[in-house]
Amino acid sequence: MSKISSNKGLEALLFIGFAFAVWLAMRISNTEVTRQINLELIALGGTVDGLWLEDSTSELNVIVEASGLDALFMNRFDQRLILFNSDDFFRTSKKSVYLLNVDIQTILQQEYGREYRFNWSGDSLIFPSSALVSKTLPVALLSPENISIPESHRWIQLPTLEPDSIECIGPEAMLTEFQPTVTAPSFVWDGMDQKELPLDKLPRYISANVNWLNLSASADAWTEVEQQLYLRFQNQDYPIILWLSGPMSTLVNAPESYVALEWRMEDQRLRVDIRSLAPGVEVLNYEPKYVQP
Repeated sequence: MSKISSNKGLEALLFIGFAFAVWLAMRISNTEVTRQINLELIALGGTVDGLWLEDSTSELNVIVEASGLDALFMNRFDQRLILFNSDDFFRTSKKSVYLLNVDIQTILQQEYGREYRFNWSGDSLIFPSSALVSKTLPVALLSPENISIPESHRWIQLPTLEPDSIECIGPEAMLTEFQPTVTAPSFVWDGMDQKELPLDKLPRYISANVNWLNLSASADAWTEVEQQLYLRFQNQDYPIILWLSGPMSTLVNAPESYVALEWRMEDQRLRVDIRSLAPGVEVLNYEPKYVQP
């Protein structure tokens, strides 16, 4: 008899538990929750269809609707900052970057789930942007000390970049403080030469019309020589002795190719002047300074 009573008590307890579960499920399924929240959509700076999008945050006042079990987990909306992929959603006009209502719906559903319904009063959300500009900027040669010459050599022409300026495209605010650069590798320079060097990596949102530049320079072994020229006056040649310093490849040629001899009459004498015609050639001395015809 006691065993029968015990079974009936257990069955009654199970029935009560089942009835409570059914009641609770019905209550939850009929639950409707509406909540108004302020969200912040975060867009990272970048180029969008020829416009520069600034790093920015736009505030959005949204009404969220949920029902059933979803209404019990509204605490997920405590996280109000949403960083979205601007490349996937932004639209552009000639002067602005913006999101449409459908874009915002998609962003919010990706963030919180498609089981929620979102409503807000606007039809588009505009983000601050500006047009990309083009500027011609000088190029700097970095680490020129990496370029060396042999011990007996001197520079005739120091290393220079060609072109020395390039056209860059990007946000005006970034171009104002930007200078493109080329970093010189380590090498020994000998003679007249030209090397092609890559432009250093540009910032993410700046582009250039060239990626390679030419580095030109000239260096040579240095020497001092004694040479002889003749000053011709009234069918007579007068010898002029020159002492010169300069690049060996130049000074092995005839002196007429790299120095100019000039004269003028002064107090019944011919005054002799010598000037260099070639880069690096220096006139150390010459004799005589005057010639008596």
